[in-house]
Amino acid sequence: MNALLILTMILIGLMVLIFRKNSLYMITGTFANFFLFVALLFLLSRGVSVYLATFSIFLAVTAVTLFYINDVNPKTKAAFLCVVLFLILFTIVTMPTIQVFKVHGFALEELDELQMMDFSAAVPFSALNTAIILMSFSGAVIDSSMAVSSSTYEIFRRTEKISLEGLISSSMHVVHEILSSTINTLLFAFMGSSLALIIWIQDLNYSFLEVVNSKAFVGELLISILTGMAAVVILPITSAVSSYIFFHRYFDKAR
Repeated sequence: MNALLILTMILIGLMVLIFRKNSLYMITGTFANFFLFVALLFLLSRGVSVYLATFSIFLAVTAVTLFYINDVNPKTKAAFLCVVLFLILFTIVTMPTIQVFKVHGFALEELDELQMMDFSAAVPFSALNTAIILMSFSGAVIDSSMAVSSSTYEIFRRTEKISLEGLISSSMHVVHEILSSTINTLLFAFMGSSLALIIWIQDLNYSFLEVVNSKAFVGELLISILTGMAAVVILPITSAVSSYIFFHRYFDKAR
């Protein structure tokens, strides 16, 4: 029994202990998202358009996380709608920005290790880089949207005769609280994931200018910045959209 299997069993045990009956949906949903990622790799290997495959898998992961794990209710419906709106905004604004930075492909420092491999891949590295960035912050976007949507719904449900402006204002207070912790989480996630890269660059005795112009460093930093921007942008979007939806009861079963 290797360490990965032991950690998996510990994770499953903690889920069952804490969430009890709901743990079944969480466990199966987690493995379903893993297989969706494997499906993304399969689609790319079969020559499917990178953008079509990535956007489809992104929405599938969102649906599993929101509707299967968290049930179908007004909160998850509002969060899903906000994620779709964010995806449209990402496509219009962020994708051209990624192309401008031109950080796709392998870094110069990696060529020695990869010189024996075949570089004639059928997938464009520019499109693949966009897919990597999109999938890397999918979790942060879904979690942030669900957190704000749930908080907004509880505020509306427990507060009688609240106005739309008051609901948005209360929801934005929640956004401010979530934002501070989210930024710190993403900062330390970047530092932890890039620690090996930082040590490697230090061993190469790079100067500061060489570090900030290194494709390997800029690529990792770009992913972290875009992830932070995504987590920041999705919060006010969810606050405004979910407040409007809940106030007008668009997803109310009785409507």
